[in-house]
Amino acid sequence: MPYSLLLALGIALGQDTTQPPVFTAVALQAADSIAAAEFAKDSLGSITVGVVSGPNLVWTKSYGYSDSARTRVAKATTVYRIASVSKQFTAVMLLQLLERGRVTLSDPVERFFPEIRSIGGRITGSAPVTIVQLATMTSGLARDPKDERASQRGRSQDWVKTLIGALPKTEFVRAPGVAYGYSNVGYAILAATLARISGESYASYQQRHIVQPLGMTSTSFELTPGLSERLATGVDYDELVPGKLNYADAAGDHRLGLGISAPSGGIYSTVGDVAKFLSLELGFGPPAVLRPASLDIRDNVPVASSPTLGYGYGLGYQVMRWADTVALGHSGNLAGYTSMVMYDRKRKFGVIVLRSAAGGEADAGRLAGRVFRRLFRNA
Repeated sequence: MPYSLLLALGIALGQDTTQPPVFTAVALQAADSIAAAEFAKDSLGSITVGVVSGPNLVWTKSYGYSDSARTRVAKATTVYRIASVSKQFTAVMLLQLLERGRVTLSDPVERFFPEIRSIGGRITGSAPVTIVQLATMTSGLARDPKDERASQRGRSQDWVKTLIGALPKTEFVRAPGVAYGYSNVGYAILAATLARISGESYASYQQRHIVQPLGMTSTSFELTPGLSERLATGVDYDELVPGKLNYADAAGDHRLGLGISAPSGGIYSTVGDVAKFLSLELGFGPPAVLRPASLDIRDNVPVASSPTLGYGYGLGYQVMRWADTVALGHSGNLAGYTSMVMYDRKRKFGVIVLRSAAGGEADAGRLAGRVFRRLFRNA
């Protein structure tokens, strides 16, 4: 794999005999205080925070209201859109297909998804994009197609057709394998490729092989009536008109669909369900879903890093670094919803933040980082 130009962050790999941490009441009270102070910066929408230790969600609390009329208090069963945290589900799908020998990381994408050849701007002499390059955001592809976001509208059932139609409006911005570059369309291509390899639709595969086996009963790519009843109303803060709140964009996404973003940002879930998935990422999920050895493979793929080593991207996860503290996970940002998951596989704990607001003064990523670093000292 052409990773000679990529920098690897120092991440502790593999399982050990360390037991999951037992957080004190003082540590969890500190997490509560941090979350309450962050939410109070604007009190927009709602925020639900969770702390996972090993296989268990050991603490969760919600702040604010889950509806625009401010009559429904948010709680652990409140449903949010988890946005790009969904990309971690695609990465698990890839690891499962690796386990079954259906694909290798170095396989060229065009072997399974020849439609990728319709992308323009191919760098002369560059090799075909590989599976691992899509998964690590080193494919060289632009962030999104140049279609004024038209491809990011459409029913989830039609997202592959929408993607294929958007590829001629997508471009390479650099040669594959030489540098990090976040690409939503790249992850859509990865999801479509893996679905074709598996012989199932992407959403069906996720439900049958990941969501249902993990007991995630409130997780779906579709807003079912049951989930809709518990959905937090998404709101955007208009930075150009202070005090103006926009509920229409998030509502439009629910109604019209996310188009090619369906597999990389469209999951609806709750803190309890995300905790089950996070436990899998920590190595506590059923081996029938994913073996710990597959997590070792994932964590040994080099991380494409920023020159300062403060941020990077691995196989389906972001890496965040503060001095000598490192967290893996993923952020998410959609109209009306922001999210962040952070975890440490060696210390066997993680933090979840789900927010039904975008913009404003509060920040899901900052909140997760502060709680993570506070608990890190006790893990």
